[in-house]
Amino acid sequence: MATTPTSVPDTATDHAPRHSRKRGLTHVDVVAAGLAVVDGAGVDGLSLVAVAAHLDVRSPSLYAHVDGLAGLRRDLAHAATVEFGEVLRDAVLGRSDEAAVRSFAEAYRAWATTFPGRYDLTLTPIHPDDAERRAGARLALGAIQAVIRGFGLDDADAVKAGRSLRAAMDGFTRLENLDVMGRGDHDAEFAFLVDLLVDGIRSSAGVPSS
Repeated sequence: MATTPTSVPDTATDHAPRHSRKRGLTHVDVVAAGLAVVDGAGVDGLSLVAVAAHLDVRSPSLYAHVDGLAGLRRDLAHAATVEFGEVLRDAVLGRSDEAAVRSFAEAYRAWATTFPGRYDLTLTPIHPDDAERRAGARLALGAIQAVIRGFGLDDADAVKAGRSLRAAMDGFTRLENLDVMGRGDHDAEFAFLVDLLVDGIRSSAGVPSS
């Protein structure tokens, strides 16, 4: 009677390290996985181990794509800053004056509260020698400048107005993300804040409130 051969496991496949079986891992993959970890666990939950688990690889394999945890944080901060800047840029495109302020504010709040971890990453300090991150940050800065430009403010007042606008948006969305706003109609409160900003910018520019 013929004997059926015993199945022998392919040791080259069955016992190979996971990262050796994972082909084609790229820096883009690592950044996307890092952002997914931040979305789920916040910046404090970011680690090479968590990103590696998300990719189903071993954490040492990430060093071929990022310069350790510090390098990963830097790359994620750049990616988040560019994404945020593009959202703000698109929000003000083709708009001016009050309409630009309102569209900017709504886009800012929506993105920052939808992606609180990514928003925190955008606030990571930029090293003076990091030209790529500075270029990415100029997207958001350009959107703010576009909002203010239509009011006819001089350069000094435009800087003050832009920083005030950003500070107001950051303060409101940060409090909202921390869930410390208390009870109330936060949409109405945000609309009231934007009204104050519009009136304040108009006043600084000598333009009567509508």
